[in-house]
Amino acid sequence: MIVPSISSRLSMNMPELVGRLAPLVSGPLLVSAYDLHNNKNIPKISFPSLLFIDSGGYECAKSEEISEYGFYRPEPNEWNRVFHEKTLKSYGSTSPRVVISYDHPSEKRGIGEQIIQARELFKKIDICLKEILIKPENGYNKIKIKSVIDNLSSLAQFDIIGFTEKELGASILERMVSISTIRYQMSEQGIDRPIHILGSLDTVTTPLYFISGGDIFDGLAWLRYIFYRGDTLYLESFGPRISGIHVSGGTIRDQCIYHNYNYIRDLELKLEQFQLSKDFSILGKNANFFHECYKKLKTKMGGKI
Repeated sequence: MIVPSISSRLSMNMPELVGRLAPLVSGPLLVSAYDLHNNKNIPKISFPSLLFIDSGGYECAKSEEISEYGFYRPEPNEWNRVFHEKTLKSYGSTSPRVVISYDHPSEKRGIGEQIIQARELFKKIDICLKEILIKPENGYNKIKIKSVIDNLSSLAQFDIIGFTEKELGASILERMVSISTIRYQMSEQGIDRPIHILGSLDTVTTPLYFISGGDIFDGLAWLRYIFYRGDTLYLESFGPRISGIHVSGGTIRDQCIYHNYNYIRDLELKLEQFQLSKDFSILGKNANFFHECYKKLKTKMGGKI
């Protein structure tokens, strides 16, 4: 499942964006509980087939990395567990929901405590699919894969198990190994749960994390870049080549959103076809690259994929 995301971390008007997406998006969509709490002008989102309500940690973080890629980095509003729970209880939508457990960048706890807190939250938020977002433990910037594996039986009580892409490793290969290791151990223990990789929606990392064992992918790149023939390209420079130099920037952005959404749906279908056939040629011009990456992953995993 590929899930386009929307967020206040983009320099876009959120209420206007939701209105523009309503006639376009028929599949899943992700929005942050933080944004639903802090922007009361966002209209009720009822058009997706499945609405993911994210934890809020990304929006309230002061990340220098965000500004380097041209994202808007506002002064964060207050965010805490009370606001998160209140938003989840009060937000009405006719779409089925996936609720993601609470996150705040200033809070780091052991995985055991994260599981307990998520379990307590979901006792109060019942009519939804329940996703636990696993975060690095105290004193760590990356997720300890061994801790995840040691707690898999407890994690199996949730419908979906989520990880933020960059917290799974410093390199793409390291992240692929982390995903594959978790997936392999889940299979060994008979745990059939989707793995959600947050922040990984683009033309390259999504297929790579999929062949590693991931199932659900979301991100904001579809609103910032153009997905074109296997590449993720800078909107300001490549957009005019598609739409023309006479077209306004706002029109180019609108055309890009529609184009990227169709690209996402097509990519999702190709990944499903690949899952059935294991034929890398289905994945287009990057097929050889993906195949080589898969072979490197298989070597790292000792053939256990």
